[in-house]
Amino acid sequence: MLSGDQVNEIIVEVENVPSGVQSHPSSSQIVPEKTLVNSSFSLVSSISDIDVTDSQIFSNWNDKKGKQFLWFSTPVNESFSQTLHSSESMGDAPCTSHENIQGQKLIASLIPMTSRDRIKAIRNQPRTMEEKRNLRKMVDKEKSKQPRRILEFNGCAQCLNSISLAYRRSKNSLSELFNSISLWQKTLKVIGGKFGTSVLSYFNFLRWLLKFNIFLFTVTFSFIIIPQLTMAEKNHLQFTGLEFLTGAGYFRDTVMYYGFYTNTENQNGSSGTSYNMQLAYIFTVGACLVVCFFSLLFSMARYFRNNFINPHIYSRGIAKLIFCWDFTVTHKSAVKLKQKNLSTEIRENLSEIRRENVKLTLNQQLIRFSAHLAAWVVSIGVTIACCVAVYYLAENNLEFLENHRNPGAVLLLPFVVSCINLVMPRFYSMFRLVERYEMPRHEVYSLLIRNILLKLSIVGILCYYWLNIVALAGEECWETLIGQEIYRLLLMDFVFSLTDSLLGEFLRRIIGMRLITSLGLQEFDIARNVLELIYSQTLVWIGTFFCPLLPFIQMMTLFIMFYVKNISLMMNFQPLSKAWRASQMMTVFIFLLFFPSFTGVLCTLAITIWRLKPSADCGPFRGLPFFIESIYRWIDTLSQSRSYLWVVWIYQNLVGSVHFFFILTLIVLIITYLYWQITEGRKIMIGLLHEQIINEGKDKMFLIEKLIKLQDMEKSASPTLSTPERRDVEQSGPLRVREHGASRDLRFRRSVQEDNPKA
Repeated sequence: MLSGDQVNEIIVEVENVPSGVQSHPSSSQIVPEKTLVNSSFSLVSSISDIDVTDSQIFSNWNDKKGKQFLWFSTPVNESFSQTLHSSESMGDAPCTSHENIQGQKLIASLIPMTSRDRIKAIRNQPRTMEEKRNLRKMVDKEKSKQPRRILEFNGCAQCLNSISLAYRRSKNSLSELFNSISLWQKTLKVIGGKFGTSVLSYFNFLRWLLKFNIFLFTVTFSFIIIPQLTMAEKNHLQFTGLEFLTGAGYFRDTVMYYGFYTNTENQNGSSGTSYNMQLAYIFTVGACLVVCFFSLLFSMARYFRNNFINPHIYSRGIAKLIFCWDFTVTHKSAVKLKQKNLSTEIRENLSEIRRENVKLTLNQQLIRFSAHLAAWVVSIGVTIACCVAVYYLAENNLEFLENHRNPGAVLLLPFVVSCINLVMPRFYSMFRLVERYEMPRHEVYSLLIRNILLKLSIVGILCYYWLNIVALAGEECWETLIGQEIYRLLLMDFVFSLTDSLLGEFLRRIIGMRLITSLGLQEFDIARNVLELIYSQTLVWIGTFFCPLLPFIQMMTLFIMFYVKNISLMMNFQPLSKAWRASQMMTVFIFLLFFPSFTGVLCTLAITIWRLKPSADCGPFRGLPFFIESIYRWIDTLSQSRSYLWVVWIYQNLVGSVHFFFILTLIVLIITYLYWQITEGRKIMIGLLHEQIINEGKDKMFLIEKLIKLQDMEKSASPTLSTPERRDVEQSGPLRVREHGASRDLRFRRSVQEDNPKA
């Protein structure tokens, strides 16, 4: 028997077929003298091995020489195709009764299937889309004619089938809707086609953060800002315009900062429900942090599964690049963009393969290790020096502001911090001249680690300054002061990034193209730009508690920076000289955003809520010993009512329990460990499969050489045989491979494999 996957087309040349043989003879009636087999078959012992009634359909015709040919084809691929055409047009030649039986058998086998299995079976048919649609219509038509008792499913199975079908349809509809409203879809394709996936990963990360901040702003605006606006008093301060830089003055008495919010309950009518601003404030910020936590975990798991665990990433997508083309792309510019994307991906894959095969000598390894060690020592020393400078500047900042009443004096600390964040990453980028990484991914990873050590160390020192100096200095409404500091840091970082993109990168292009042509155009620094995003997002998470409008400000800055970076990229940068795949970069970016950025934010806010005393004259928590005291009082109030005892139980056993968070952390660590082990196992499996492919190639070469030797021996022995003996040899096998064509094909394969033994 030949399986449906193997049988494609067999042409059998038959001489002197008796006239009594019908157009659909049985296998026992066929005794061919000479046969021709398609090259997709290795060897078939006899025609009797092919079951005509079950798996093949025969038809015959005459050629010009009077010879008859028998044609075999799979019933699923051809006989039912003829049945479909015959059902569509009655004017066509009618199919044989055997072909109709085969088509009816296929329809009958599809009717009792579930919708999912039927769709999969029809989808796997090797036929055109029109034939598949016609097949599905015929199956639905025949199914509707069946008695109801035959079509009845089990109640549970029918319900699950309906739910599954509705889920797939809704999922496809939502996917199409999200794709249609997706931001910058065409722009991202242009960037990926010209600069590769490595640069594209930065813009994908920026878009992901923009969606994140849209969610944060929507939640805070709905549950904190709008209720406060309904009870807000009129602002009597004068607006000068300098507030956009300093964040003080007029903005101090607006919903922008913590100190403007009241601790009163908003009563809806005389007997209506009240809106507790204390609970709304702390629960809204807590819900945002919880959603961010699980979103980061989910995103890390999804990208980790797609980029580290799935085996197809180890094949480098060669099949997709070479054999797949989206035929729905018909526009000329879209086709060119698609071709550019494919060529860039192929170049990245080939570059990765070439660098993986590079091996260094022992002396080269020692020299490179020494260079790496020296670079790391210098970078850590510079980071420590910058952190010490920021600490002493922050410690003396309050005294400096008391002695200088100029409104612009508050910008000194943000200005120094932004200068360090602008200069030091470029200094770290110069280490590439000494380290000379073979893999560009390793260079990006090292720069990411150095930059994140610098930026988050500075943020940590600033948090220490805010929580231990500003909060304890007895200043009136210290929460608003911290919110203003974070606003100035975020705004100053945006101004420096904007100036660097519009002016600094433009000047670098002029210098490289006209003054010092040996420099040429610069390459996009992925590590530095990504760390700018992580740094600003960390400030937003910390500042949301002190400045609820900060997510909106970050949302606007990200929106502007996308267009600025895109324009600067197209004008001032060239594609990376070392092409490399960046499929795993999004996982690394989100991991760095989660740890240490988000975990540090959680620690900072936990200290603020559980340890610090709120201001006595401003904010929704005025008059309380701690911020968390509002939750304690709310739980005590609920414990007096029997209908809310379940809320008290959840708080005492889950939210307020250390054991619950310990178990949750343990579960996360176990899942992380399992994912890591799965990744290592997949890597080992891929290595074993590669070795198996190589061994199978060697086996094929051995068999081809043996077959060529047998053919040469048969040729050398054939002249010595007499004519009757030669005829007996020809009749000894029911199926023989045509010698000249097969040997030429085999010799061609042998020559190709000898020229490229790794093929």
